[in-house]
Amino acid sequence: MRNQYEKQEKVLWYAQIIIFLGVLATWFNHMDMHTFYTINIILSVISIISLTLDRFYFSEKIGQKVHNSYSVAYGLLVIFTLLLVIQYAGILKIDLIMQEETKMIWALTPALSLLWKTKFIAFREWDQR
Repeated sequence: MRNQYEKQEKVLWYAQIIIFLGVLATWFNHMDMHTFYTINIILSVISIISLTLDRFYFSEKIGQKVHNSYSVAYGLLVIFTLLLVIQYAGILKIDLIMQEETKMIWALTPALSLLWKTKFIAFREWDQR
């Protein structure tokens, strides 16, 4: 049964790679900024949902201990994504985030989620050896 959950977690990891590639594609594609922000906020929220599944569901089903550093990194990513959502909704205005020169900030959630998942899976596979 554990093997089944590991395979499902790997599918989420592959999906996260595709999400990250999608974010990079929007960064290099010339489009209006509203479309850019809309696509990236959707991909960021999907990344956090995927990371939450990894953090709470798959780690429990697989029996992998989540170290404090991973919990802190997860919490910071959630807070950062909430900040982006609030900024996108227009509730908060932070000019630094909304400038075209700093639009790579919007790719941080998918990129760091991919890094989090990669290290999480790699350490588990390393421990199994």
